[in-house]
Amino acid sequence: MLTPVTGFKVKQGTNDVLKIFVNTDPYLTLNTRRGTGYYKIPSLKGVWYRGPFEHNGSVATLEDWFDLRRLRDDYVPTAFRGYGVTTRAVKGHEFGLSLTPEERTAFIAF
Repeated sequence: MLTPVTGFKVKQGTNDVLKIFVNTDPYLTLNTRRGTGYYKIPSLKGVWYRGPFEHNGSVATLEDWFDLRRLRDDYVPTAFRGYGVTTRAVKGHEFGLSLTPEERTAFIAF
């Protein structure tokens, strides 16, 4: 399905668009030539074997992805870091970080 970015108005009668915003960065979809105002949300089926995660592969596992510590500047990325980088925050896509430990475990097991 598609989800609109913050600041984009969904046209009336659009049925294949989720009515929620997941706090994604709107720049690429609003301010570029190819931008549509939407992000496509991939299926979660088999997501466990698609890692590393994040746009640049900074996070090795789903357990690391749902770890709140990744938002801190002293976080040590578990996958790609970049040349000479030892710590850095892996920000963005905060959807799901407010899950309880039980919900997180169930989600990852799914």
